[in-house]
Amino acid sequence: MRKFTDSQKSSCQKKVEIKLLSREFCIYSNPTILLSKFKGGKRAEAAQWSLEVQKMHRGIVESVRALGNFMNQTAQNKKLYLENQEITISDEKRYWTMIYLIDNSILRIYACLDKIAQMCRCYFEYSENGGELEVIRKCGCKEIMTEKNCNFGALLNYLARENKKSQTIIEALKKLNSDKSIQTLREYRNAFTHKKNFLDQTVGLDPTVKATYKDDGTVSTVFNFGEYLPSINWFRVAIVNANNTLVECTEQVGSIIFPRDFKQIL
Repeated sequence: MRKFTDSQKSSCQKKVEIKLLSREFCIYSNPTILLSKFKGGKRAEAAQWSLEVQKMHRGIVESVRALGNFMNQTAQNKKLYLENQEITISDEKRYWTMIYLIDNSILRIYACLDKIAQMCRCYFEYSENGGELEVIRKCGCKEIMTEKNCNFGALLNYLARENKKSQTIIEALKKLNSDKSIQTLREYRNAFTHKKNFLDQTVGLDPTVKATYKDDGTVSTVFNFGEYLPSINWFRVAIVNANNTLVECTEQVGSIIFPRDFKQIL
C-alpha cells in the first residue's frame, strides 16, 4: 500500500501517515477491465462498489490534506493570496471550514463501511460462494439481502451466524468494526446525523438544555455549558487511523474478491 507523510509544518500537528489504496487493487477491481476479461458477472458488479469505495477514500484523503493546510495556515498566521489579491478569512470562518472537513471525512468513513459491505455481498452472491444472503431482523424475521437493505451492520450480523463463508473476509470485517478509531468516531457521526452536534460551535453559545415537568405543573430547565471537545488535531489523527484501517481491510478483502488471475499493464 502506498503512503504519503501528512504535512508537518506546525507543532500542533502530530506526524501521521495516510495509507492509500494500492494501484493493484484499483486495476484488478476495475469493472471495465473485468467486463473485457470475464464478460461481467457478479465480479464486475462487486467491482462497481470498489469504485464507490475509491471515491469515498479519495474524499477522506483530500479532506485530511486540506485540514492540515488550514491548521498550518492558522498556526503560522500566514496571509492567503489569489492572483496577488489577499484573501481575508475570519477566525470563525476558518474554524467552520475545519469542522466541515472533519464532518466530511467522518461521514465518508461510514459510507465506506456500507460500500465495502455491498462489495462483499456481491462476492458472496456468486453461485460458488453460496448464493443469496439474508437480512436477519431483531425480531428474528429474515428477508433476502439486496442492494436496498444491505449495510455493514446487516452483513456482519448475518456473517456472525455463518461458518461456511470465507473466514478471511469475515475476520477482516470484524477487525474493521472493532477498530478503536472506527468505534470512537461513530459517536460523532451519530451526533452529526441525528443527535446534538456540539462539535460545531459556530452559531454562538450552545448549551445543553434539559426541561423537566414537576408534579406541581412547573417546568425545571437546566442549562449546561462547556461541553468538552477533543482538539482539531485529535480528530485529524483519529480520521487518519480510521482511514488506514479501512484501507487495510479493503486490500485484504479485495485480494479475495478480485484475485490477480490475469495480467494487466496500464
